[in-house]
Amino acid sequence: MRDLQKKARFPIFSLALGILAKELKIMSRYIGSLLLVLFMPFGMSGLYLGVGYALAGEKSFSNFQANTGVATPLAYFVVGGVLMIASMVMIENASSIIREEQLIGTFELHYLTPNSPVLTWMLHAFAWSILMVIVFAVDISIVLATAIVGYDYLTVVLIFVVVFIGLIPLAGLGLVIAALTIRFKEVYAVSSTINAFISMLSGFYYPLEIFPRIVQAVAQLLPTTHVSIITKTLIGASSGQLSVGDRILVMVLLAFLYLTFGKTIYQRWENEARKRGELSKY
Repeated sequence: MRDLQKKARFPIFSLALGILAKELKIMSRYIGSLLLVLFMPFGMSGLYLGVGYALAGEKSFSNFQANTGVATPLAYFVVGGVLMIASMVMIENASSIIREEQLIGTFELHYLTPNSPVLTWMLHAFAWSILMVIVFAVDISIVLATAIVGYDYLTVVLIFVVVFIGLIPLAGLGLVIAALTIRFKEVYAVSSTINAFISMLSGFYYPLEIFPRIVQAVAQLLPTTHVSIITKTLIGASSGQLSVGDRILVMVLLAFLYLTFGKTIYQRWENEARKRGELSKY
């Protein structure tokens, strides 16, 4: 009895730790997918660098620095690639986890536990945020190991913190997609559309100044936009009108708004599904 009381003393921490351990075990079963996520940013970076060199030759690097303010294109593209992949994984993760639970018949079991289902799915997103930061750290470490980039470690740590904060609001969008999953069962088209919208307006691979002002204003509502700008500011690009500190505050505010919105939508659709008996996989 004492052991049980000790285990239940920090239920949220235990739940979060258990979810993180589960996701790590699942990820370890698919080494090929993990390696693909790790090295895809380098593949895409090589593609863009190759195209630039084919078009402008040796002037491609100087042209890139003149247009972006970044002396190292590899770091610029790798950062953008990791952020894009991380955002896609975060958004699709919530709906895919719920759909998998429905298909194997374990989704309803979560409602028999004392844990809040909303908290459970949010902690899944939290766990994936940590995993994506680890992936980000590995990729950035590879870039630093090339000895081309000379950033101090405090800057690198700040980038990791910014990436983690920027991924949290995406859990709110994940909850919205999760609500649609409970209601309509198949919502991959919705998640793909949201991912395309975020990828286009976040400036992962290009500066947002190429868009009209109204599009730039809409892009400021996306947390990934601020993450992209902050990380590229820290590696040498222009930060625009807002400072890094101001953008971090905006990201925290967006995290609160996105999570609140996602929780509200999810709970509303979940209550409707309970009344109609639509929590099953069919």
